[in-house]
Amino acid sequence: MIYYFNPGHETAVKNASPYYTAPANIAAMQNELSFLPAWYAAQNGIVLVNTINSNYFNYLNSILPILPKPELAENLGNIKDSDISLWGISPQAIYFMTELSKKYDLKLNIPEWKEEYTYLNSRNAAKDCLREITNKISDISKDIIPLFYSDLEDIEKAVNGSSHRLLSKAPYSSSGRGLLWLPESGLTRTERQILHGTLKKQGSVSLERALDKQIDFAMEFLSDGKGNITFAGYSLFYTNSKGGYEANYIGAQNNIEKLLTDKIPNNLLMEVKTNLESILQGKYSHLYKGCIGVDMMIYKEGAYKLHPCVEINMRYNMGYLAIKLFENYISPTSLGQFHIDFSAKEGEIQRKHTEMQESFPIEFEKNKIKKGYLSLCPIDEATHYRAYIQIE
Repeated sequence: MIYYFNPGHETAVKNASPYYTAPANIAAMQNELSFLPAWYAAQNGIVLVNTINSNYFNYLNSILPILPKPELAENLGNIKDSDISLWGISPQAIYFMTELSKKYDLKLNIPEWKEEYTYLNSRNAAKDCLREITNKISDISKDIIPLFYSDLEDIEKAVNGSSHRLLSKAPYSSSGRGLLWLPESGLTRTERQILHGTLKKQGSVSLERALDKQIDFAMEFLSDGKGNITFAGYSLFYTNSKGGYEANYIGAQNNIEKLLTDKIPNNLLMEVKTNLESILQGKYSHLYKGCIGVDMMIYKEGAYKLHPCVEINMRYNMGYLAIKLFENYISPTSLGQFHIDFSAKEGEIQRKHTEMQESFPIEFEKNKIKKGYLSLCPIDEATHYRAYIQIE
């Protein structure tokens, strides 16, 4: 299996063109974090990277020899007829892999694009799943179901007529991108401009109640493309004040379950999981092979309540990566966090990396990481993005 990291996947799906070019920041992230799939990949897998940093990969091989290996496209010639695992399936990623296969005569088994993927990657699909869950589980409030608008005047009326603060989301967005908190006092010129831009690019926006969020988490599933959905685990993640992704918890599953069931009943969590498996089986399992992450939240409205389907990520994601990373490479009694870090300043990421290597040296127990700091991708003086773990 050859693994390929292509972030910004939802925008590429909405764009629909095989010739889509990602924004500069997404392209930089893709280039600098291209080795990330190694941390969830099968251990005999190959990860397609743009450059090989020999010092970094020799070091990794010395401490974790079972990790999948990085490879440049021009060196894939001896791995013909291999399956391709994309971070997310889009026309652009499929085209890229098809051209690569032709160029180096690789005869790769590349996922095919299906028209249904356009809907399944959108917030419309998440809304429909949420509606199904609220119809089946009375403890889930129907008030959290988003409404979609395609006209700025209608959005303005909804904001003015709402007794709650509203949150706007672009239909094709994730990880905190495309979110806009709307003022209760009415739209200002700034919000109108942003909403107009989203409507022009994506045709609609969703509006939903802004909730008093307490915990961000997700249920991660795997679809085999043949009608079967399996539960892969819970992921617990952290966001900034604007809802943007910051980090994932790394630790045992029962720690996450305890945190959740301290706030909401375990039987409600199990009921949601069972219903979701059934819904995903009907909508996704015969069409798509790969990871499906369903983001959820626990919010407070007098009592603690559960939002069981904030968004659906039809792709691999940082939560699934954190689960597999812990399972395969971290000591079972340790815990920590997985972070994505960015700095526009040249050399800043390398400086932080060097400082943390010295301050938190890595330690092993039975060939697994017990504590310390590790960058999950190579870093040099030109690096702007960093993916790392800090374990205690």
